[in-house]
This record gives sequence, structure tokens and C-alpha cells, in this order.
Amino acid sequence: MANDGPKISLVTGAGSGLGRVIALALAARGDRVAICDVGEKGLDGTADLIRDAGGDVVTTVCDVSDPAGGGQAAALAVDAFGGLDYAVNNAGVEGARAPAGEYDPAEWRRVLSVNLDGVFYCMRAEIPVMLRRGGGSIVNVGSTASLGGVAGMAAYTASKHGIVGLTKSAALDHAAGNVRVNAICPGSFRTPMSDRLFGADMAKVVADTPMGRLGSIEEIASVVLFLLSDASSFMTGAALLVDGGKKAR
Repeated sequence: MANDGPKISLVTGAGSGLGRVIALALAARGDRVAICDVGEKGLDGTADLIRDAGGDVVTTVCDVSDPAGGGQAAALAVDAFGGLDYAVNNAGVEGARAPAGEYDPAEWRRVLSVNLDGVFYCMRAEIPVMLRRGGGSIVNVGSTASLGGVAGMAAYTASKHGIVGLTKSAALDHAAGNVRVNAICPGSFRTPMSDRLFGADMAKVVADTPMGRLGSIEEIASVVLFLLSDASSFMTGAALLVDGGKKAR
């Protein structure tokens, strides 16, 4: 990437879980980090951790499901640091569990608006900034549900499938402008979302994973950092599984 000096990164959904760990990892490698989340308390907690470690961070509370939310997050990076090199579109919700034939339409719309519309709104704001800067790299957070069905989670599964398709199209649209767009598809990890989803069934989740354990969110973050670096400079439009072998079956 042509820009010298510290890189500028944006992470959505950075108030907890994977988003927090990614933001901390980016700051630890020297990036100037803009973070956003729908909840102020968690966001402030992440910012405090970054500052305590000597990192440079700015925050904004925003809702990515609002068309203005993605623009607000990207504008934060530009206003505070002067541009944007990297973005991780991580904000997401799991939604209620119910059979597809009984799924509540309002809940369907809520999940799709955060998980899929939110990624689109964010990229729509991030990509022009990166193009003006000479390029950049975006990572969208999918799931193993991006590549297969999950009973009782039609909205979540549809949204995560959509992220992979959106990632591939955006990668094709902007490859010539040196903006790379990839997705990661995490499997079973210990996060607040996985605790809500699986709870007492976590032992079965582990048993269904060929590597015989849950992943750590640091292991996902390391793949994200790879995609947000020149080490992956010839990769775009990819959807990388980080799942302990589950989808190899």
C-alpha cells in the first residue's frame, strides 16, 4: 500500500467479543484505530484497553443497520486520522431461533438489516475513502453458516450467505482500484454470541469439531490481521474458513 506511516483501521461491533480482540490486535501492531458499536459501555471498555496499552483510538456509537451508520463510522476515521486503510465489518446479531415456516418477519428484517445491510452500508462508505487513498483492504465477518444451513436460524444463515456473495461482488468491482475485499467464516469459538447460541450444548459443539476443541478469538484475529496486511496482497474475493475442520466433512 502506498501510504507511509501508521495505518488507519476501522472495526465495527468492537464493544465485545471478536470485534474487541481485533481492535486490540490492530492497535498492538501500531494501527490508529477507529471503533464503533451500538452500545457505549462496551465501546468505552475497548477504548480504555487500547489506550492503557499505548494505542491510538477514537470511538463513535452508531447503528450499522441505519444507512447513515456506515458513513458515520468511516467519517470517524477520516475526521480523526485523515483516511482509512483497513476495515473490519464485524457487527452482527444472531437473532431469534425458530423454524423458517414460523419465523417472525420483524425479526427476519432486524437480523438482515444488521448483518447484511450493515455490511453493505459500511462498505459503501469505506470503499470511496480507500480509493482516494490509493487502495485498502476490507474483511467482512461471515460464519460457517455462510456455507451451509443451520436449523432454526434462517435469518442468520441467509444474512451470512449474503455476506459472502456481497464480498465477492465488491472484490470484483474494486480490484482495479487496489481495494481488496475478503471474508472470514469462523466456526465454533468462545464468544458472548456462541455462549448465547449454544450454552449447555457446548460439549456437543466441541465433539462435532474435528480438532476437538473450540477456537480462540485470537486465532480468528490472526487471520483477519493477515488479510489486513501486504502478506495477502494478491487475495481478494476469498471466504476463508477458520473452523477447526468442520466444513471439510
